[in-house]
Amino acid sequence: MNLLLLLVAAFPAQRFVNLPTGVLPESHVWQVVVSHRFLPALAAPGWNQDPLRAFTGANVRVTIDKSLGDRVVVGVADGISSREIGVHAAWAPSAWFTLYPEVNTHLYRISLDSTWLVIGLNTHHVVDERLALAAQPRYTTNLKHHYLSLGLGAKVDLGAGYSAGLEAEPVLVGRDSTTRQLAVSIAAEKQVGWHDFAISLGTSRGQTAPALFRSYGPPTAYSDVLDVLKGYLRVGFNLSRKI
Repeated sequence: MNLLLLLVAAFPAQRFVNLPTGVLPESHVWQVVVSHRFLPALAAPGWNQDPLRAFTGANVRVTIDKSLGDRVVVGVADGISSREIGVHAAWAPSAWFTLYPEVNTHLYRISLDSTWLVIGLNTHHVVDERLALAAQPRYTTNLKHHYLSLGLGAKVDLGAGYSAGLEAEPVLVGRDSTTRQLAVSIAAEKQVGWHDFAISLGTSRGQTAPALFRSYGPPTAYSDVLDVLKGYLRVGFNLSRKI
């Protein structure tokens, strides 16, 4: 529990860029997270053909969580742009280990193929109360396609409410011609009371895991899934608010 309190004190948003730190919100509070990614990706083919859409087009995901004590959180998520909805939970049986189950489906095409089960296992550690490290192996399946990925994150407290984060999530099992090889993001973050604002640069993690890992056809400036190895990065922000 002391480790959990240290992480809460240093990193109130409980996230790196998009991966969780493994820390749950305080007992019996609500938390709203808005993940926004500007639609055109920098350096992707045709990204500068519609400058206005760079500001108006976006991938947005809204998550509402409720903590049910010190070790359990339940929540719902709405992928507004991808038309996906999901339910998820987090359970921390110890101060260094958290389990993240999640189920997502497509609102307009509910079927087994478009329904994904995700199970993440998060381990985390704090160094000198200012540096947080986490590793999250994650299994994603729709009973037809199976993926195993490894999320790695680091976050450093810069003082005065500022922090910086870096994360990557390579796909270890299930890669093929439709699967992105690597997800990576960096972020600068500022905490103001129970608000947390992070500006990010990286791949589109505002969407759910299946949208992250799979891509149909060649990547374009407006693809949900882009190839970071080719420099296709998307600017975005996360806004967290506890109630």
